[in-house]
Amino acid sequence: MNSSAISTFKLPASPSRRIARAVAKASLPEQTSIWLWLVTPMTSGAVIMALELTAFRLYAPYFGYSIYVWGSMISVVMAALAAGYALGGRIADRSRTDLPLYGIILASALYQLVIIFTMRLLLSRLAQDGDVTGPLLATLLIFALPMTALATVAPFVIRLLARAGHVGSTAGKIYSLSTVGSIGGTLATSFFLIPRLGTQMTMMIACVVSAVVGLTGLVAQRRAALLVILPMLALSFAPAATWSANTLWVSESAYNLVRVVRSGSRLLLTLNDEGVHTIRDERSTWTGHYYDDFAIGPILVPARRALVLGMGAGGSIASTRTVAPDIEIDAVEIDPKVVEASQRFFGLRPEKGRTAIHIADARPWLARSEDVYDLVHVDLYQGGPYIPFYLVTIEFFQSVRAHMSEDALLMMNVFDLSTNRELLSPTVATLKLVFPTLAVLPVGSGNYMVLAFSQEKSLSSIRDQLRHTEGADPVRQLAQKAASDIIDFVPPDGVGIFTDDHAPVEEITRRMLTQYQSHVR
Repeated sequence: MNSSAISTFKLPASPSRRIARAVAKASLPEQTSIWLWLVTPMTSGAVIMALELTAFRLYAPYFGYSIYVWGSMISVVMAALAAGYALGGRIADRSRTDLPLYGIILASALYQLVIIFTMRLLLSRLAQDGDVTGPLLATLLIFALPMTALATVAPFVIRLLARAGHVGSTAGKIYSLSTVGSIGGTLATSFFLIPRLGTQMTMMIACVVSAVVGLTGLVAQRRAALLVILPMLALSFAPAATWSANTLWVSESAYNLVRVVRSGSRLLLTLNDEGVHTIRDERSTWTGHYYDDFAIGPILVPARRALVLGMGAGGSIASTRTVAPDIEIDAVEIDPKVVEASQRFFGLRPEKGRTAIHIADARPWLARSEDVYDLVHVDLYQGGPYIPFYLVTIEFFQSVRAHMSEDALLMMNVFDLSTNRELLSPTVATLKLVFPTLAVLPVGSGNYMVLAFSQEKSLSSIRDQLRHTEGADPVRQLAQKAASDIIDFVPPDGVGIFTDDHAPVEEITRRMLTQYQSHVR
């Protein structure tokens, strides 16, 4: 290479430098447009992620928390984004200005506004369509159109900024900005908006952001200035969620929609409107449901310390204390709003030397703990009928047993409505690999109390202990009924074992619910 070639060679400017130079050379209105074009993909990325995360939380009270809900919802979202990318590129090639882009964003905001008014009525009607069809239709009706509109942003802005060339570097820049916005939207929605403000307010904020961006783009062109006021006025009339007159308290956490309901003399804790998770009768300790049967634990083993995994509002703790009032209890509950409800409405309070409440996920908490217990309650459900898969595996049960004394008892509530006990069987088979003695107590419609002992015991000895229970009539009657109902449940040959690698709990639960619903109909 000769000297003249060396002296005239220059490295190409980076995309950021080229955009900065373009801004510097542009007139003030043009500078405003360029900066707006750069901000728009960031805000659209943030709103898309906010809507996607909100969708999953919004669906939980109607369709549950299963992976099928996730899969149905995400598949429609991805289809909407693909359609938006294609549509955005097509419209951008046919447009000479950014007016169509900001008109589409404003239309997205207006559609979101309509949805805020109608989504709960719509979801209540779709709830009967199951956890696949229901979320598919809900996402098509509620989220597909606004997400398609917002997905047009990236290809449109790329076209606007790349008219002078450098399409590849400009595309990289815009998709990078969009991803940064998506990260911001994910963090803000996960850690602030939904936990503190709830799903409806989060959707309102996404709507406002979309409206502001769309209107700013239109006003920047000195068009449609009167439209600035209309969406803002309409948003102020967005309805709040309404609940039945017997609802005493409603709150939304990072995990659940938590509601406390009065039914006569009873207070009920419901999560995501997916059934009752704790009952407190103000006239009696006893509820007539499976919570009562945790009282037989201190009858079967000499229990000084107990661990409650999945505390709820303390139903199992209340029944246990009727038999062992001085037992020392560590209770683990993942949802801080559930803990708040337990303290405000269900009479459960932390007491030094008696009751310690830990807000944590059960399995990581076990990994950190070094304590040993004589009695363990396991009642772990994901705000509905689904057990989190990692809390029913052989690895989990091994971790639990490592925290149990030599003569200890694990009591696990399993909900199984299927005729062939498709969930109960592998659960029992998995527990049998960890504990030497198992027995199963049917305790109501679909509920089974699985008893796993750390020592070898015969079924007859367990029945004898229950039959010879002393004490007040309710406890004695409960124990005698358990003695007559308890069985040595034998899983069928070839039943699978739940492991961290493979635990199809959601698939089994979904089949069980589908079978039950078809039978009821």
